[in-house]
Amino acid sequence: MNYYERIQRSIDYVEENLENKIELSKVAAAAYMSLANYYRLFFALTGHTVKDYIRRRRISLSVEEMESSQLNLLEIALKYGYENGDSFSRAFKRIVGCSPTDFKRNEQDYCFRRVNVMDKYFDIQNPELLERFPEIKILKELEPMKVAYYCFFGQEPEDNAFKVVSKWLRHSGLNMEKHKLRFFGYNNPSPSKPDQKEYGYEVCVTIPDYYEVDDKLVKEKILPGGLYAVCAVKKGVSGGSGCDIAYTWERFSEWLKDSKYTLGNHQWLEEHLQFNGEFEHIAGMDLYMPIKKTRLI
Repeated sequence: MNYYERIQRSIDYVEENLENKIELSKVAAAAYMSLANYYRLFFALTGHTVKDYIRRRRISLSVEEMESSQLNLLEIALKYGYENGDSFSRAFKRIVGCSPTDFKRNEQDYCFRRVNVMDKYFDIQNPELLERFPEIKILKELEPMKVAYYCFFGQEPEDNAFKVVSKWLRHSGLNMEKHKLRFFGYNNPSPSKPDQKEYGYEVCVTIPDYYEVDDKLVKEKILPGGLYAVCAVKKGVSGGSGCDIAYTWERFSEWLKDSKYTLGNHQWLEEHLQFNGEFEHIAGMDLYMPIKKTRLI
């Protein structure tokens, strides 16, 4: 599953446990991510920290209880994980702006809806095609992104490009979670034959609009967005990661033949997902195939 689906899976887990104690390590595990990487990607997609999301959803559900059930405020507080009425009232006021008592008295309204990442970011596909290629999803539109980038040409260009970008990041003042960093890469130029050992690879990391890159090697630019088909690289398909990527591109090609899309002219992308504290890529990749609509099927 791609990382959008992973985050949605974790949201589903949260929603099923809003009346229970929620351990964030288990929430991250539901997304098959480390906690640090989960925090970063959850915030990037939803605009909320996972803790804030849980608090707001619980308060929103407590408002529904106040309006429709016979439970008193203490019972509602205990139902949604608060130790007592005071802690519930403090949390309620921070989020809603007034105490639960004043909220009821003044007949106010508050609603924080459940997030559905898949509805927000993805288009509905042809059901028959989706059944044949369940791993491929259509991203509505990837917005242009300001990125810092570095391109290495030579042998093992991916590793060498990441080394330069990771070293720069350690001194950049940027924070993986706070600044919602996302990491993309692509061949530039691609090898012209399968056994070619020297080619180029460019690594791009998203940066805030206000941030200015000042480095001899790493530069900044706008990475154009566009319409994409997205698929996670399936590990263990036929050997090492290179074979796994090749298999995923084969699936894309098969899907494209019967879809209402053709190959787009914008940049194909690899999004690298999980990183350690040194900004080094450790696991996970989604492939983005550029597409454009051509005909109805």
